[in-house]
Amino acid sequence: MARKALAGKRVAITGGAHGIGRETALAFLAEGADVVLGDVDVGAVRTAADQLTRSPGGTVIGLALDVTDGARFGSFLTCAERRLGGLDVVVNAADVLPSGPFLAESEAEPDLRIDVNLRAVIIGTRVATQRFVSQGHGQVVNIGTAAGVPAALGAAVYCATEHGVAGLGTALDRERSGTRVIVSTVAPGSRADQETIVDAVVDCVMHRRGGLISVAPPGGLQAALRPPGGFLRHLFARNGQR
Repeated sequence: MARKALAGKRVAITGGAHGIGRETALAFLAEGADVVLGDVDVGAVRTAADQLTRSPGGTVIGLALDVTDGARFGSFLTCAERRLGGLDVVVNAADVLPSGPFLAESEAEPDLRIDVNLRAVIIGTRVATQRFVSQGHGQVVNIGTAAGVPAALGAAVYCATEHGVAGLGTALDRERSGTRVIVSTVAPGSRADQETIVDAVVDCVMHRRGGLISVAPPGGLQAALRPPGGFLRHLFARNGQR
């Protein structure tokens, strides 16, 4: 039997209990990787790990993770390293999607999006990159969105956080250029086509692609952003969160 493309790779994924995070885990397992899922919903992440264990592929483990807490993020990666015997890839997939127009949001909603969609990505990227620099290799993959480039109607704070994710990834890719530590940012224009997004994440790990990796939605990015409800329609087409 042919060796799977990512056999032996050890991958940690945030937001792994649901949506894109869970589907990304399934794709990595199919390619032979070992996976640790992290999620704030402890029951859901353990259930997801139990379900994915039945899929052919590598090991899968579910752990509690609050992505907004640097110390807990570090403990999560330490536990992942211990359980898998090391770590090669960290995928930051956790986020909170927009719920409506800017002025209709409560004061707490933008704070939550900034904490999870941007600050947590910065925390996770820093903690993972520090470890990868120490060991001499590794890859961080941040799942952003094309909304972080042209912006979209009805999702102002969400777009602001995604601008930050795109900028962070592009700057760090240049900063780490020429080293064996890679920072990749996968930026889909639509949440509806999860399979294409997941394929892009796995492909950038297989081929060690860094920088901003755009994933066009069906009909192109302009179709996804065009009102009425264009971006949000695509965003919510499959899941309430990724």
